[in-house]
Amino acid sequence: MALSDADKLAALNRYADAINGCRPEDAIAMCAPGATVWHNYDDKTAVYADSVGSLPWMFKAVEGLRWETRRAMATSEGFVWEAIIRGTAKFGELAAQTCMVVTLNDDGLIVALDEYIDPASMKPLRG
Repeated sequence: MALSDADKLAALNRYADAINGCRPEDAIAMCAPGATVWHNYDDKTAVYADSVGSLPWMFKAVEGLRWETRRAMATSEGFVWEAIIRGTAKFGELAAQTCMVVTLNDDGLIVALDEYIDPASMKPLRG
């Protein structure tokens, strides 16, 4: 049975809560086995469960780290979440715009997440 738009947006809200709460285990639990993540800045696809491990590091490196939703919408295959990653990093204020295009299966689990982010906007993390 196809998911309703309300189901898709509920999945988005659970995902955003898991990321903002630094709960990678909750984000992983929202994924189907073998779910993938792709990043535009390196054009590489990885297993989602292997890549979300950087989340705790980011929370240590960025004071007040948070994803502020700019726009969220259901799509035919899942949802799009546009957010600004904010906080105070070692080399200044972070304000990195990200857009995630997420594909869900009929059970509401993530099967693919494509993340678009400008690497230059992450400079406050690297200097």
